Amino acid sequence: MVFEALAGAAWKLARVPTGRGNPAAILCFFLAVLVLLLQLAEPLPVASAGTHSLFYEFIINPKPLPGQQECKIQGQLDQKIFLSYDYVGAKAISMGVLGGKLNSTKSWNYQLETLQDVATEFKQQVWDIKLEDCASTDPHFFMARMTCLQKADGNIVGFWDFGCNGKVFLHFHSNNKTWEDLLTGSRCMKKLKNVELSELLYRTSLYDCGSWLKEYLEPSEENLQTTAPPTTGAATPPTSKATRLSHRALLLILPCSLILLNVV
Repeated sequence: MVFEALAGAAWKLARVPTGRGNPAAILCFFLAVLVLLLQLAEPLPVASAGTHSLFYEFIINPKPLPGQQECKIQGQLDQKIFLSYDYVGAKAISMGVLGGKLNSTKSWNYQLETLQDVATEFKQQVWDIKLEDCASTDPHFFMARMTCLQKADGNIVGFWDFGCNGKVFLHFHSNNKTWEDLLTGSRCMKKLKNVELSELLYRTSLYDCGSWLKEYLEPSEENLQTTAPPTTGAATPPTSKATRLSHRALLLILPCSLILLNVV
């Protein structure tokens, strides 16, 4: 806002006829230079190494209609979809350029087998859960979401979320194997809180998911910076803060230079 205000004032001065040694013109020029130097002297923000995430969502329909999927699994790496898996047909579809790259990794097939086993366990658990007690509308879709995060220090954090029809009722903290009720109606899913399932959730989110994440990041790290496929034209380098400031400061220097040209 300061840049725009000063630039507007400088341009108005440039349109006014001035005489030799006009103090306003000289002041305008040195003000623009001073602002530029002060702004460029500010420390530039240091880009921090953020976390990476691997996410899987299981959607189970206990009573599928003709043409509907009984169970569907979707995978996302750093919020980019790379996998769509049909449980019944055991068919995996690699999504986009990222999915095509991960399809060639060593863990790809083991990942699919593990997801199949976990989905089978969830289907058995769902039969013991009265999902109609969790949701007021039909149909009743059981939902499970696994997330593992690799923090900047390399440590893995894992957790699970469980719900019905888009509402999340339970949260499982994989690192300490504890359950957390998120909604009042979470008692309908209390049967999920058993030792056997807790061990499965702990193992898959921290060890399986964590190892996949580390491997998947190796070939795709450079590709995670953009979601669009690369173009054939020359790449445009990112604009730095210093460059942006230089461009904006020209809005002050150029009109002030016009004033000086009229003066001399």
